[in-house]
Amino acid sequence: MLSLLQASILAVLEALCVYSAVHLEQPEPSSTKTLAKTARLECVVSGVTISAVPVYWYQERPDQNIQVLVFILPDGTVKKASDIAPNKFEVDRVPETSTSILIIHNIEKQDSATYYCASRDM
Repeated sequence: MLSLLQASILAVLEALCVYSAVHLEQPEPSSTKTLAKTARLECVVSGVTISAVPVYWYQERPDQNIQVLVFILPDGTVKKASDIAPNKFEVDRVPETSTSILIIHNIEKQDSATYYCASRDM
């Protein structure tokens, strides 16, 4: 018979095994764009069909907390953070290449940040 601690550890390990099959990679780790232009950041999903998982995009500015910008759900529904300018960010996915794309319109100085993709909300 398993102790409560052993059962809890086993449950965590099982959850990790289920989610460890999903792997996200940003092939271009760094990108520099001209002000007022558009940037496209890619995130390649492997281990699962891209349309089977949500893909979240986050922004982390120096000396600020990381924040979710936009995400796309498995059914294709796109949700944006309420405090984000309406046409600033958009997200798309390309099933043929298993890629999620974050598009940043009209690049401004304050868009200088680290951008992350993830398959789960943090």
